[in-house]
Amino acid sequence: METDSHFARLLADLPESLARDEAFVSELKSIAKVVSVNKGDYLLRTGELCQDAYFINKGLFINLYVSEKGDECVTGFSSDYMYPFLSAIGYFTQAPSEFEIKALESGELLQFSRTHIEDLSLRYPLFASYYQNAMLTIISKLYSMFAIRQSCTAEEFIEYLYNHYMWIMQRVPDKYIAQYMGISNAWYCKLKKRIFN
Repeated sequence: METDSHFARLLADLPESLARDEAFVSELKSIAKVVSVNKGDYLLRTGELCQDAYFINKGLFINLYVSEKGDECVTGFSSDYMYPFLSAIGYFTQAPSEFEIKALESGELLQFSRTHIEDLSLRYPLFASYYQNAMLTIISKLYSMFAIRQSCTAEEFIEYLYNHYMWIMQRVPDKYIAQYMGISNAWYCKLKKRIFN
């Protein structure tokens, strides 16, 4: 069994009654795998089946779509600061993934298999509700960020990130934010300089 330090963040995120349920916590710890990642590591590659979900204890990750021509497009960000659950839509569809998940920092995650999560969810309705809400939050943030990006200018979106997602501005390299916005790195840097100087 892993030491409690690996689970402190997740237990703090869970509903209090679940976090106090010794049988549930013991089982949760027994099914979780602690995974260390290095900067540049991939949790998921195009064409693989997404069989796992992750809770980020430490680190920063991006979701990528890679076109047939090999062009990368950033589709989302997850970190230990905000949106600590990490997975891909293939987790639900069970189809080979069209997306990749890449670590932008070295970090640590708790890995849970789909089978274990489904089993826990059947026996602990409160966990089922918690986990469903966590997954819906991931989907919701992807849609809302996309909608905001589409409905404002590049300058307005940079200001939006600055006001609402400072951790992205501070931790994500400029080139990935530029990719997410669909603009060149040079143009992104020029706009950022214009806005903040």
